[in-house]
Amino acid sequence: MKKFFIAALAILLISFTVNAKVETYEGTEEYYVLGAVEDINVARERARERAIRNAREKAGVYIHAFSRTENFELIADEIITVASGVLRVVDTVYEIVQLTDMDGYLIRATVKADIDSGDLEKFLLKDADELSKITASDKATRLQEAQQEQKIESLKQEYRQAKTPEEKDVIAAQIIEEDKIFLSNLKLREGNKYRDEDKHKQAEKSFSEAIELNPDNALAWHNRGWAYVEQKKYQQALNDFNKASALKPNWELPYFGRGWVFNQRKEYAAAVKEYDKVIELNPKYAVAWNNRGAAKSWLNQMHEAIADYDKAIELKPNYAKAYENRGKAHGALGEDGKAEADFQRAIKITSSNKGADKIIEETEALLKRGDYTEALELLNKAAELYPDNQFVFVNRGNIYNNQLRDYDAAIADYNKTIELNPKFSWPYLNRGIAYGRLKRWDEAIADYGRALEIDPNYAAAYNGRAWSYCQIGKFEEALVDADRAIELKPNEANYLETRACAYIGLKRYADALADMNIAIKLLPEGWLFSRRAEVYQLMGEKDKAKADADKAK
Repeated sequence: MKKFFIAALAILLISFTVNAKVETYEGTEEYYVLGAVEDINVARERARERAIRNAREKAGVYIHAFSRTENFELIADEIITVASGVLRVVDTVYEIVQLTDMDGYLIRATVKADIDSGDLEKFLLKDADELSKITASDKATRLQEAQQEQKIESLKQEYRQAKTPEEKDVIAAQIIEEDKIFLSNLKLREGNKYRDEDKHKQAEKSFSEAIELNPDNALAWHNRGWAYVEQKKYQQALNDFNKASALKPNWELPYFGRGWVFNQRKEYAAAVKEYDKVIELNPKYAVAWNNRGAAKSWLNQMHEAIADYDKAIELKPNYAKAYENRGKAHGALGEDGKAEADFQRAIKITSSNKGADKIIEETEALLKRGDYTEALELLNKAAELYPDNQFVFVNRGNIYNNQLRDYDAAIADYNKTIELNPKFSWPYLNRGIAYGRLKRWDEAIADYGRALEIDPNYAAAYNGRAWSYCQIGKFEEALVDADRAIELKPNEANYLETRACAYIGLKRYADALADMNIAIKLLPEGWLFSRRAEVYQLMGEKDKAKADADKAK
C-alpha cells in the first residue's frame, strides 16, 4: 500500500505563503558525454536543461497551489507551461565526473531558480485563450525536446556499437547535426521566454536564430508567426504559419494561427476553413471550436455558431468566454432568457470565490499541524457554503483518503468533484487510489484510464494502473504502463518499484533487481530494501535477502 500514499502526495494540500515574494527551487541532473565526439559546451547546456526541467517539476506543486488560491483552475500541461514562463535561473554550477568503465564522462549540473509571486500573478492573469495557445505551444516544445534527446542517446549507443572507424565517422557527423538541432531548440526556449514576458520583438529575434540553426524547426516558424501577430505583422505571420504547416502538414497549430489571423483581418469565411482543419486534426481543441463559433457569429450564422460554442463548453465546462459568446449569439436570435443564463454563468465562473479560498488556506495550516479532524470540520462548512467549488471536495476527499482512511467517503467527494468538472484529471487518479485501497482493482484501473484520457502524460496514473494490473496478475499490461511512467519521470523510486513488481510477476528477476538497485540509490528507504530482499530471495541469494530484510527493519 506504500505506493498509493506516494502517488497521492502530489495531490495533498500544499502549505505555502501567498504573500511570499520569491520561491527558490534547486534542480540537479546529469548528462553522459561521449568521449572525443561531443562538444563539451553543448553537453554542458544539455545537462543544464535537464536540471532546469527538474526544478520546473518541483515548482509545479507550488504553482498549482498558488493558482488555486487565486481561483484559477490549471490542468497539468498548464501548470508546466506556467512554470516554464515564470521560472528564472539565477545560478548554475557544473561538476565533471570521470568514468573508469565507459569512454566518456558525466557533467552534473545544479541550477537554482526563482519564482517571483508578482510574475506568477501576472502570468495567471493572461486571457484564458492566450494561456491555452501558449500551453499548446509549450507542450509541442517539450515533445520536440524529448524526441531530440532520444535521438542523441540513440546515436551515442550506435557509436559505441560501431565496428569500424568509417562507421564511427558517419555517426559522429550525425551527432554534430543533432547538436545544431538541440541549440535551435534552446533558442526556441529563449524565444518562448520573451513571448511569455510580452517582449515580442526579442522573441522574433530568438525564433529567427532558431530557424537559422535548424530551418526544419517547424515550431520555431510557428512561434515566430505568433511573434509577428503580436506586432500586427499579419502577412509575415501568415508566411511563417504556411512554412510551419508545410513542414508538418498534420499539425493543427499552424492552421489555428492562420484562423486567428483571418479573424483579425475580418476574413471570417477563410477563418472558418482554417478552424475546420484544426478541428479535423484535433477534435478536442476547445478554443478552436469557440473561435470558429466567433467567426460564424460574424458571418451571422448564429445557429451554427451556438453549436460550436456548445461543443467548446462540452470540452471545457468552465469556459467563461464560450458562455459569453453563446450568450451574445442567443441574444442576436432574440432568445433573451438563454442569453441571460449564459451571461450569468460566465460571471459566476470568472468571479473569485474568496470565502472558499480562505477556508482552504486555514485547512492547509491545520493539516501542517496534523489537526485532521478540525481541518475536516472546516471543509464540511465550506461544502455547505460553496457547493460549486470543486477544490473543497477534492481536498476533503484527500483527507478521507490519506489521513482518515475512510475510502468510501473519499470516493463520494471525488464523485462530487468529477460532477462539478469532469475534465479535471486528479480526482480520477485519487479515486483510483481509493478504489485500490479497497482492493476494487477493476474500478481503479478504469479511473486511471479516465485520468489518462484527459492527460495522456500523467505519469502517476500510468504508475497507479501498472500497480493495479500487478495485483490482478496482468503483468504484461503492468510492464507497458510502468515503462511509460518511467519514461515520463525516470527518477521516481516508486515507479521503478512498480516495474520491478511487474518483472517479478514475469519471472524476470535480474531486471527486477536492476530496477530496485536504482530505486534504492534514489530513495534508500525501508520498504524498498524489503522489496529488494524479496527479489534476492527469488534469485536464491539468501544472504543478500537477509541483509536487505534487516535493513528494512
